[in-house]
Amino acid sequence: MIDAFNFILVAFVSYFIGTINFSKIIAWYFRHKDITKVGSGNPGTMNMLRSFGFGLALATFVAEVVKSGLTCLVCKLIFPEYGQVIYFFAGFFILMGYMFPVWTKFKGGKGVACFGGIFLFSNLWYVALAWFVVCFILLIFIDYGCIISFIYIGGLAIGYTIYVWLAPVADAWIITAIIWFLFALMIFMHRGNIKRLINHTENKIDFKGKLRKVFCHKKGEQIIEEENVEQKPEQEIIIEPGEEQTAEEENVVAEENTADDNKNAEDNDENK
Repeated sequence: MIDAFNFILVAFVSYFIGTINFSKIIAWYFRHKDITKVGSGNPGTMNMLRSFGFGLALATFVAEVVKSGLTCLVCKLIFPEYGQVIYFFAGFFILMGYMFPVWTKFKGGKGVACFGGIFLFSNLWYVALAWFVVCFILLIFIDYGCIISFIYIGGLAIGYTIYVWLAPVADAWIITAIIWFLFALMIFMHRGNIKRLINHTENKIDFKGKLRKVFCHKKGEQIIEEENVEQKPEQEIIIEPGEEQTAEEENVVAEENTADDNKNAEDNDENK
């Protein structure tokens, strides 16, 4: 009975923490825009990257990682008797809350950053961190966010599965089942991206360009995303009728003065 209550409590708390979507918070606070109405409409890191650039996307990713990983770690510290099972059990419900939040009719993000956060706070945090760096570099060359997401979550799932079976870790089969169920669910959440990849209509994110804006701009220069700049027509130079008439009068006066100067010069030559 006590065990069941503890797991229900962890599931309840983890789910509602998972419903906190930092892409919505950051997009509204810094750009005063609803991320679900910008770009692809997905409230996640990749849409933040496409719509608002590298800085806000990185802030979103870090916030989701800390939210997910820290929640799992706290649950494990509170209930150490359940070991890593309670850790990944909490991670499961965090992902459920993020992907299917009750506040928005169960329509949420795809969960890649949250999934990464679970592993970045786990026993293999150093492997997860190294794998993130590898995928970050790959994104510069591949430039398709969904492909990098598949590589990222797939590598994490494979790496931790190998670890729990070789260590060995207690209840490895439960942890493995949770990890691969979440992996399959995230692939399903990317079904639209997969269809666009097959049809060659998936949008690139121009990761090189976004990095260049961050690291190659002049000191003190404000970075403005193109989609946030209002396109205004160039101002026309308008000459008022009065000003035009004045300019013509000045030309006439100048011509008369030139003619007078020439006449005076001729008179002087005759007197000589």
